This record gives sequence, structure tokens and C-alpha cells, in this order.
Amino acid sequence: MTGAVGTIESTVALGTLWEGGPSATNDSRFNVASVSKVLTAARIVSLAHAKAIGLDEPISKHLPGVKLVDEGSVDRAGTITVRQLVQHRSGLPQVPKDLEQKVANRWSSPDLLRVLTDSWDLALDGPPGQYKYSNTGYALLGAIIERTGGCSFADCMATYLSELGMAHSTFWPTTLGDDAARGRVIVQGAVKFNEPGWYASRYALPFTGLWASMPDLARFGSVVVAASKDLASPLHEMTAPEGKALGLFLDTRLDATSLEHDGSGPGFRAALIIVPSKSAVLAMATNGGNEAKDEGAAFANVVRSTLNAVPAPE
Repeated sequence: MTGAVGTIESTVALGTLWEGGPSATNDSRFNVASVSKVLTAARIVSLAHAKAIGLDEPISKHLPGVKLVDEGSVDRAGTITVRQLVQHRSGLPQVPKDLEQKVANRWSSPDLLRVLTDSWDLALDGPPGQYKYSNTGYALLGAIIERTGGCSFADCMATYLSELGMAHSTFWPTTLGDDAARGRVIVQGAVKFNEPGWYASRYALPFTGLWASMPDLARFGSVVVAASKDLASPLHEMTAPEGKALGLFLDTRLDATSLEHDGSGPGFRAALIIVPSKSAVLAMATNGGNEAKDEGAAFANVVRSTLNAVPAPE
């Protein structure tokens, strides 16, 4: 985990990357599960700032082969916007019913998102405009990033991560070695460790595919802190200048408004907490857990107590 307030930074690495494996270090990389969405959203917001796309443009402009069909069999892709995808207000389901059929075992194919969005009728699971958390929406954002950049999502994001100074981060896990944690899960009562390649789903990368060191993730948080105070920053609109964050959720930490996202997946938990007015950032990840509620509550308590223990600068 890494915590920072003002110019004070503290990083703590505990335990091993897997049972019998090397000790965790500051450079160790963890899958951060749904915190990945924050980086996908950041890339979308930065592309909008550069006028490469428009946040209020319809999905049909960028993914003309995609239909978003409501309960009345009306295609809403011409009215549902990129912004609504980012804010989980598109009405899309968490998982499309025909996903496995459409993928047809091509999970690791570099062109998977392009092939899926060349022609895909997606049934909405709620009314557009209403909040409904959706991994599917972020898969579509990944496809927009691909088509805008002319590269696979992982390759497009590799360039962006480099621009952000996140040298120990990647969206493609098969490139990782012994500096990466393995996901600790319990299967039929036995502990099992998933190697990074187990997570190599091109479809899931935009919403759960980021592997990052905690100093890298905290560095991104510092970028968001700076963006909140700079109207000209490519990420300023992400920081809720009008009370509506993009890719982050609003909460209260340290008696101030926070921007944050947590994540859990098979074998990992993570959290990114940003308190702009305090110039405070906390990035934390662990490899362990089967997404049980009691585990989530325990992790949330550790996040809360750690953030509250970060000293204010003198």
C-alpha cells in the first residue's frame, strides 16, 4: 500500500506474492480489479479533452455496429452517450446474456473487442439515465479507446500509462513475471494461487485488467489531485467540478470530499482513495479473498484505519 499527504509519502509492502514465493516489495504488481475502471475512464476523459471524442456524443458515433435495445425493442445507441457509459447510467447489464456465445473462447484474442462491437445487439437491463453499475459499459469504453487509437486496448493503455509515469503497470498480465502477485483463492476448501496469465481476458481488461504497483497507483492519484485544482488539466472534468465525478465515486474521508473506487475479483482486493482538498492519496491492494462480504468488510476497515493514520504535513 502507498499513502501520501502533501509532500509526505509512505509505502509499506507486507507478506509474500504467493505461498513460498518472493516477498512483496514497493515495485510488486497486483491486479486492482475494478479500480481498473478509473484508468479506463481517465483515458476516455483525456481523449475528450483532446477533442478526439465527445463525452456527450452517442455511442452509435463510435461503435456503429452496436445496438442498445430497450424493453420496447427500440435501439437507444443514438441517444445513450459516452458520458453515460462512464457514469454507469447507460442501462446496460453487468454481464450480457450472450457473452460466452459471442466470445466463442477467443478471450485472449487481441481483436476481441473490435470483433464483438462490429455487430452486437445488447439488451438494456434498465432505463438510460438511471444508475446501474455495469462492466459491460466499460467493455464498450475499451472498444472506443481501441477504435480511437487504432491499437488493442492493452497497447493503447500501455502508451497512456507511460504518459502518466506508471512504469510498473500494465493491462496485459502475460507480460508479468515474478514481480507480480498471484491471486489467492479457495477452491473446494483448498488454497489455490492463480498466475497472472489466468486473468488474460481481453474482454475484461477495461473493467478489471490493470496490474499496478501501489506507488504507481498513488502517483495516478496525485495526478487527479493536481487535476482537481487545474481547469486546464485533461482530467479536470473527471474530478467532479460540478459534483458529478467520472469513473470515480464521491464519499467523505478525513472530513472532506473524496474521489474513490474499490475493487474485488478472484484472489484480489484493491482501493484507491483520493482526497483532493487534503492532497491525500491512499492506494492499497492485497492478494487474497473469494469476494465474500466479511472479507470485503475487513479490507474496508483496514483501508479506513490506514487512511486515518496518515499524518498531516507540518
